[in-house]
Amino acid sequence: MAINKNLNSQTEDRRLKFLNRTTTRFSRSDTLALFTVGTFLLHLLAFVILFLLYGSYSQLSRKAPPSLVQLESGKSIKVAQLGSLERTPQVVLRFVSDTMSLMMNWSGNLPATTVEDAVEPKLDSGVDISSISNSRGKVTHGAWQASYALSSDFRKEFLELLADITPSRVFKGKTQVVFVPQYFQQPVKIAEGKWKVRMIANLTMFEQSNKLGEVIPFNKEIFVQAVEAPSSPSKNDGLAAVVYQVRSSGLEIYAIRDLPQENL
Repeated sequence: MAINKNLNSQTEDRRLKFLNRTTTRFSRSDTLALFTVGTFLLHLLAFVILFLLYGSYSQLSRKAPPSLVQLESGKSIKVAQLGSLERTPQVVLRFVSDTMSLMMNWSGNLPATTVEDAVEPKLDSGVDISSISNSRGKVTHGAWQASYALSSDFRKEFLELLADITPSRVFKGKTQVVFVPQYFQQPVKIAEGKWKVRMIANLTMFEQSNKLGEVIPFNKEIFVQAVEAPSSPSKNDGLAAVVYQVRSSGLEIYAIRDLPQENL
């Protein structure tokens, strides 16, 4: 009985000492418990944040992508969601048709940029290609502008060929060459971001002495690849505006070759 009384007395003394402590000291077990609780709260907070992010991404994935883009001019155009190297067949065909028309129509007049130019065309004196080539010769201003739609390694070679076949009488207003496309095949994808377009066309040459014109077959395979479209220039004139106009589709021609006879 005495032993039990002593034990009870010691236990009571320890309780009183704990209650009468003036300073708070945490034992190792208390620190570990607090650390565990803090870690659990941090994990709980991270879980809540991840849950909120998941909800936001889920709403974003269900949201329809924008279908309209407003241009600086105020016009709105319809857009489609495509990869950086993807182009629709319509865009590829339009690019090839516009580029070849600008490059191969040699009217002897400068491309009209104003209403006055359309009413009273100015004579095209041509562009000397000696600045980019060792050979001499001229191409029309339209062909020079369209040449910026060619890849840099192909442009020089093609301009030399174009200067060789352009009649000098074009720059005197005595000869006209009209590009007459007859058929463009749907673009054939040959690699990622690359297409081949087969074109059947004629070049009709008109002389002052020959009003009926001479027809020259111009059947080609045109190879096109996707590139980054240039930024819109701050001014609507000058070289930057020309480059933007012919490359705004994000495409360029990197090769042109004769169409094999079996494909005609």
